Amino acid sequence: MIQAYCLSVIYLIVSALLFLVDSYRRALSPVILLKGLLIERRSALRIFMIAGLLIALLIVLFPVSPGPVILGDFIPAFWIIYSAFFFYINYSAKSSEDEKAPTEIVSTKRMRTLGMITSAIAVIHFAFPSIVLL
Repeated sequence: MIQAYCLSVIYLIVSALLFLVDSYRRALSPVILLKGLLIERRSALRIFMIAGLLIALLIVLFPVSPGPVILGDFIPAFWIIYSAFFFYINYSAKSSEDEKAPTEIVSTKRMRTLGMITSAIAVIHFAFPSIVLL
């Protein structure tokens, strides 16, 4: 299903931008608004997580041909699920914190590394749609 493929690439790109927003704040200033929305509104964070889980399920069950029928693109699906849970856990913790004592949950270096990995997966997944990433 080509729609799930397109959605998975878009979700991976948005996740990569969210991972990289702290490192490249000036260049990614529009993404700061999305990050703020996800931190402030738990409903938006839940929608982002549920969308990620549904997209991962779709690309596993309906891969782009010639992918295997059951596994599909396992690495992008796994990384979408990882990103969805990562943002849900970290952003829900930030939204419940006291405003007076902000703490950095994940280091900027780790976020940059996760962003680069997510970017690489998105680029490979987009550039070679017929290659199955298992």
